[in-house]
Amino acid sequence: MKIICLGDSFTQGYLVECNNYTRFLTKAGFEIINLGINGSTTSDMVKRYKKIKNKYKDIDYLIIFGGSNDFLNGESVNLAYSNVKSILDISTAKKNLIIIPPLLEKEDAYPIYDYINDKINDFAKKIYHLDANILDSREIEPYYLDGLHMGKIFHQKLAEKIQKIIKDDING
Repeated sequence: MKIICLGDSFTQGYLVECNNYTRFLTKAGFEIINLGINGSTTSDMVKRYKKIKNKYKDIDYLIIFGGSNDFLNGESVNLAYSNVKSILDISTAKKNLIIIPPLLEKEDAYPIYDYINDKINDFAKKIYHLDANILDSREIEPYYLDGLHMGKIFHQKLAEKIQKIIKDDING
Protein backbone atom coordinates (compact mmCIF):
# COMPACT_ATOMS: atom_id res chain seq x y z
CA MET A 1 0.00 0.00 0.00
CA LYS A 2 1.38 3.38 -1.07
CA ILE A 3 0.91 6.39 1.24
CA ILE A 4 1.90 10.02 0.85
CA CYS A 5 2.47 11.76 4.17
CA LEU A 6 2.18 15.52 3.76
CA GLY A 7 3.05 17.58 6.78
CA ASP A 8 5.39 19.57 8.94
CA SER A 9 8.02 18.64 11.54
CA PHE A 10 5.88 15.83 12.97
CA THR A 11 5.91 14.11 9.58
CA GLN A 12 9.54 14.96 8.84
CA GLY A 13 10.58 13.43 12.15
CA TYR A 14 12.05 16.47 13.87
CA LEU A 15 13.83 15.46 17.11
CA VAL A 16 12.94 11.78 16.66
CA GLU A 17 14.51 11.10 13.22
CA CYS A 18 14.01 7.38 12.57
CA ASN A 19 11.37 7.04 15.29
CA ASN A 20 8.59 9.11 13.76
CA TYR A 21 5.24 7.76 12.63
CA THR A 22 6.25 7.51 8.97
CA ARG A 23 9.14 5.21 9.86
CA PHE A 24 6.89 3.02 11.98
CA LEU A 25 4.51 2.75 9.02
CA THR A 26 7.42 1.79 6.77
CA LYS A 27 8.46 -0.90 9.26
CA ALA A 28 4.86 -2.19 9.17
CA GLY A 29 5.18 -2.75 5.41
CA PHE A 30 3.69 0.40 3.91
CA GLU A 31 5.40 2.24 1.07
CA ILE A 32 5.75 5.77 2.44
CA ILE A 33 6.48 8.95 0.51
CA ASN A 34 7.43 11.42 3.24
CA LEU A 35 6.64 15.02 2.27
CA GLY A 36 7.10 16.46 5.73
CA ILE A 37 9.17 19.62 6.10
CA ASN A 38 9.98 21.24 9.42
CA GLY A 39 8.22 24.58 9.86
CA SER A 40 5.63 24.03 7.14
CA THR A 41 2.28 25.75 7.35
CA THR A 42 -0.81 24.41 5.62
CA SER A 43 -0.23 27.07 2.91
CA ASP A 44 3.21 25.55 2.29
CA MET A 45 1.62 22.11 2.17
CA VAL A 46 -0.90 23.17 -0.50
CA LYS A 47 1.92 24.48 -2.71
CA ARG A 48 4.04 21.37 -2.13
CA TYR A 49 1.19 18.98 -2.90
CA LYS A 50 0.21 20.85 -6.08
CA LYS A 51 3.78 20.44 -7.35
CA ILE A 52 3.98 16.68 -6.74
CA LYS A 53 0.42 15.37 -6.96
CA ASN A 54 0.83 14.05 -10.50
CA LYS A 55 4.34 12.71 -9.92
CA TYR A 56 3.17 9.68 -7.93
CA LYS A 57 0.67 7.19 -9.31
CA ASP A 58 -1.70 4.78 -7.56
CA ILE A 59 -1.58 6.43 -4.15
CA ASP A 60 -3.80 4.57 -1.71
CA TYR A 61 -3.78 7.19 1.05
CA LEU A 62 -2.86 10.82 1.46
CA ILE A 63 -2.18 11.67 5.10
CA ILE A 64 -2.38 15.38 5.93
CA PHE A 65 -0.85 16.40 9.26
CA GLY A 66 -0.50 20.13 9.87
CA GLY A 67 -1.87 23.27 11.44
CA SER A 68 0.35 23.86 14.46
CA ASN A 69 2.77 26.10 12.57
CA ASP A 70 -0.10 28.14 11.14
CA PHE A 71 -1.28 28.99 14.62
CA LEU A 72 2.23 29.57 15.98
CA ASN A 73 2.69 32.05 13.10
CA GLY A 74 -0.57 33.86 13.86
CA GLU A 75 -2.62 32.46 10.99
CA SER A 76 -6.34 31.95 11.38
CA VAL A 77 -8.21 28.71 11.91
CA ASN A 78 -10.23 29.50 8.78
CA LEU A 79 -7.09 29.75 6.65
CA ALA A 80 -5.69 26.44 7.93
CA TYR A 81 -9.06 24.76 7.39
CA SER A 82 -9.38 26.23 3.89
CA ASN A 83 -5.89 24.97 3.01
CA VAL A 84 -6.62 21.44 4.22
CA LYS A 85 -9.90 21.48 2.27
CA SER A 86 -7.98 22.65 -0.84
CA ILE A 87 -5.59 19.73 -0.50
CA LEU A 88 -8.52 17.32 -0.20
CA ASP A 89 -10.17 18.88 -3.26
CA ILE A 90 -7.10 18.19 -5.44
CA SER A 91 -6.07 14.90 -3.85
CA THR A 92 -5.35 12.11 -6.32
CA ALA A 93 -5.26 9.47 -3.58
CA LYS A 94 -7.94 6.82 -3.28
CA LYS A 95 -8.49 7.79 0.39
CA ASN A 96 -7.55 10.74 2.57
CA LEU A 97 -6.68 10.87 6.26
CA ILE A 98 -6.39 14.10 8.23
CA ILE A 99 -4.49 14.06 11.50
CA ILE A 100 -5.56 16.74 13.96
CA PRO A 101 -2.40 18.05 15.62
CA PRO A 102 -1.72 17.45 19.31
CA LEU A 103 -2.06 20.24 21.82
CA LEU A 104 1.03 22.10 22.97
CA GLU A 105 2.32 21.47 26.47
CA LYS A 106 0.89 23.90 29.01
CA GLU A 107 3.74 25.93 30.43
CA ASP A 108 3.53 29.01 32.65
CA ALA A 109 6.51 30.46 30.80
CA TYR A 110 4.61 30.31 27.50
CA PRO A 111 1.05 31.61 28.03
CA ILE A 112 0.67 31.86 24.24
CA TYR A 113 0.40 28.05 24.20
CA ASP A 114 -3.10 28.26 25.72
CA TYR A 115 -4.13 30.52 22.83
CA ILE A 116 -2.57 28.13 20.30
CA ASN A 117 -4.36 25.19 21.93
CA ASP A 118 -7.68 27.04 21.61
CA LYS A 119 -6.96 27.44 17.89
CA ILE A 120 -6.10 23.72 17.55
CA ASN A 121 -9.39 22.85 19.27
CA ASP A 122 -11.35 25.18 16.97
CA PHE A 123 -9.52 23.74 13.95
CA ALA A 124 -10.48 20.22 15.04
CA LYS A 125 -14.17 21.15 15.21
CA LYS A 126 -14.04 22.34 11.60
CA ILE A 127 -11.97 19.39 10.35
CA TYR A 128 -14.58 16.91 11.57
CA HIS A 129 -16.96 18.31 8.91
CA LEU A 130 -14.69 17.31 6.02
CA ASP A 131 -15.18 14.19 3.93
CA ALA A 132 -12.10 12.24 5.00
CA ASN A 133 -10.92 9.84 7.63
CA ILE A 134 -9.97 11.78 10.77
CA LEU A 135 -7.41 10.82 13.40
CA ASP A 136 -7.43 13.07 16.45
CA SER A 137 -3.90 12.99 17.86
CA ARG A 138 -5.09 15.00 20.87
CA GLU A 139 -6.45 11.66 22.10
CA ILE A 140 -2.98 10.09 22.21
CA GLU A 141 -1.15 10.56 25.48
CA PRO A 142 1.46 13.24 24.84
CA TYR A 143 5.17 12.67 25.29
CA TYR A 144 6.63 16.13 24.85
CA LEU A 145 10.25 16.71 23.93
CA ASP A 146 10.13 20.52 23.79
CA GLY A 147 6.58 21.68 24.45
CA LEU A 148 5.48 21.06 20.86
CA HIS A 149 7.23 18.02 19.39
CA MET A 150 6.52 14.49 20.51
CA GLY A 151 8.78 11.56 21.28
CA LYS A 152 9.01 8.01 19.99
CA ILE A 153 6.14 6.60 22.07
CA PHE A 154 3.67 9.16 20.70
CA HIS A 155 4.77 8.47 17.13
CA GLN A 156 4.51 4.71 17.65
CA LYS A 157 0.96 5.05 18.99
CA LEU A 158 0.06 7.39 16.13
CA ALA A 159 1.32 4.84 13.58
CA GLU A 160 -0.72 2.11 15.29
CA LYS A 161 -3.87 4.25 15.07
CA ILE A 162 -3.21 4.97 11.39
CA GLN A 163 -2.81 1.25 10.73
CA LYS A 164 -6.10 0.54 12.52
CA ILE A 165 -7.94 3.17 10.44
CA ILE A 166 -6.54 1.67 7.23
CA LYS A 167 -7.36 -1.91 8.31
CA ASP A 168 -10.91 -0.95 9.33
CA ASP A 169 -11.32 0.94 6.06
CA ILE A 170 -10.20 -2.06 4.01
CA ASN A 171 -12.40 -4.49 5.96
CA GLY A 172 -15.39 -2.17 5.58
